[in-house]
Amino acid sequence: MHSRILMLFWRKKLLLLATSLLFLLALWFWGFLYTTHVSDGGKIVSVKELMMGGASRHESLLQRLGFYDDSSLDDGGQSSNGAGVKFVKPTGSFSMKNRAKFYNEWEAIMQDREEKPHITKQDIAKKKSSEELRMAAEKQNHYEHELKKMGVPVIAGLGPGGHPPPIQRLVHLDLKGAPPKIAYLKRLMPIMKTLGATGLLLEYEDMFPYSGALSPIAAKNAYNKNEILEILKTAFALGLTVIPLVQTFGHLEFVLKLQEFQHLREVEDAPQALCPSQNSSMIFLEELLDQIIEYHTPAQNENLLHKEDIEKLTPKLTHIHIGCDEVYQIGQCSRCKNRMKDQLFLNHVYNVATIINKKWPQLKIIIWDDMLRHMSLDTLQSSGIGNLVEPMIWVYAEDIYKFIQSSTWEKYSAVFKTAWAASAFKGAHGEALLVPPIRRHLENTLRWLAVIQGEGSRFAHGLQGLALTGWQRYDHFAILCELLPTALPSLAICLSTASRGYFDVNAKTNPVLSSLTCPEPTSERHAWIELHKDTMLSTFSRCMFPGSVIYRFILRLMTLMTEAKEYIDEVKQQRGWLTDYNIRHNFSSGTRVDDLLGEDYRLLNSITNLARNAASTLAEVYDHWTSGEFIEQRIFPILAELKNLERIGEGLKKRKTWPQRPLPYLKPFEALGIDEKT
Repeated sequence: MHSRILMLFWRKKLLLLATSLLFLLALWFWGFLYTTHVSDGGKIVSVKELMMGGASRHESLLQRLGFYDDSSLDDGGQSSNGAGVKFVKPTGSFSMKNRAKFYNEWEAIMQDREEKPHITKQDIAKKKSSEELRMAAEKQNHYEHELKKMGVPVIAGLGPGGHPPPIQRLVHLDLKGAPPKIAYLKRLMPIMKTLGATGLLLEYEDMFPYSGALSPIAAKNAYNKNEILEILKTAFALGLTVIPLVQTFGHLEFVLKLQEFQHLREVEDAPQALCPSQNSSMIFLEELLDQIIEYHTPAQNENLLHKEDIEKLTPKLTHIHIGCDEVYQIGQCSRCKNRMKDQLFLNHVYNVATIINKKWPQLKIIIWDDMLRHMSLDTLQSSGIGNLVEPMIWVYAEDIYKFIQSSTWEKYSAVFKTAWAASAFKGAHGEALLVPPIRRHLENTLRWLAVIQGEGSRFAHGLQGLALTGWQRYDHFAILCELLPTALPSLAICLSTASRGYFDVNAKTNPVLSSLTCPEPTSERHAWIELHKDTMLSTFSRCMFPGSVIYRFILRLMTLMTEAKEYIDEVKQQRGWLTDYNIRHNFSSGTRVDDLLGEDYRLLNSITNLARNAASTLAEVYDHWTSGEFIEQRIFPILAELKNLERIGEGLKKRKTWPQRPLPYLKPFEALGIDEKT
């Protein structure tokens, strides 16, 4: 009995506890609803505030939304406890259309309440666009400021975020008469690839191992076929295309100088240009092209790549460059003199291109453009070469439009579907230079990038790309100009610029320093490269790129040559005891001569040591024939002049007595009608 009473009491206690919890929960929920903020369209307001705010517009809206009726509010609506508020369910007549309308009014109320202007999406977009333009302008201003600090030319339209770079970036390797060692070229090609090269333009001239009737053309130090094979396999493994450059009209001195081919000359005394009117000329050219093209085609040359390599890399010979520039001797032989020069040139190009199309239809043909510039549109169109060749337009000066005017671009685009451009990284500003002027070559590259952007759209298929030429000699008979190792800094700067479409001012993202293994900049205060100062050369003297020893050797040679020339000029032109007059009459002061010869002895000793080290230094890149040629051209002349001055000075010092003045006239004066009696 007692247990039943206790159980009943316990159940009532549990019921009481549950009822209490439900009551507390209801109180908490009402407090939450009373104070919670409601957000609509980004405008925030509390229910409590709406109930107590008193604004008639707000009250009207809540009434129309169906949250309470008019009678539930007191006059002031100021009751702190919310007495008199009666929430009701919206009536059925409250449609969704009206609800949307009321919610729009709600958003307008919130805007009025916070007193903020309404911002549209268009306003936000305009503000964002304006901000982006401002940031872009600031970025470009900073970029141009850095360019000026470095001495890099500022070209309108070029910079980060500008137009994309040329699709093809070719590095021209001129091998004529001074072949770099194969091991050296194999070290260079990965660097070129890193800097953005897409292919090589190989000009062999007399460095190819010709065979059969053409075997006399090959130089004694020409590459053999295995060495050519190493170049091609390395290029293909790196994904670099290879375009052979074969001269087929002008610049054939390496062939026409020989007795065996003398009969093919246009002018008997000048072995520069081929006669286009001889059948034997076309027979010769077909054999020349056949030997070079076949060796560069993997399908024909089974040694070029293994079968699995061919399947993996699929190297293809897509283009052949047939030269045809600077044909100065034309229309002068008995067969040609009665024909129009322009027609002779165009007919020859047409004939050579036809031979190539018949035997190698897959190949596209490139020619230099300089012989076409003066020709009329009608002449070019009627020749038919527009469907056979692609011109490579070359200018190595800074002002490209001075040589290729807008009218020429218009003419070319009307004849050819596409074209190429060509700048230079060496061999363009002096036949006897030792180091290329980097700033001039960089500006030439930058100008070309701007021209490609502006003129490329004229052509139906655009411009194919940019070739960076590096001439080793101005022609077959000229001396060596800048050696390839001394031009690597110039190549690196120009190639990295062409590959980006602008010059990257950031030392960390510009690959020049890393590719040439240069030390990182020690301070951000100073530009990492300064092309407007003499320190530019010394910047790269601290690098360890392939051939950097030769680069430093050349810099030392240039310094000594400058000192020697200044010294010789001073003692012979500006001082009074070692002039040509003193030397001719053996008339000078021994003590004065001895003083002047002190500098001669120092320079003579320094240059002699340099000459002794030259062969071993150059051996890293060149054979002994090329090293010997360079030493004879560059070092021996200044060495001989210093030795001659030393010999003359020693002779002047031996004389102990001298004749009375005036000194006698020289016998050569008699030829001018001057003698002692006059």
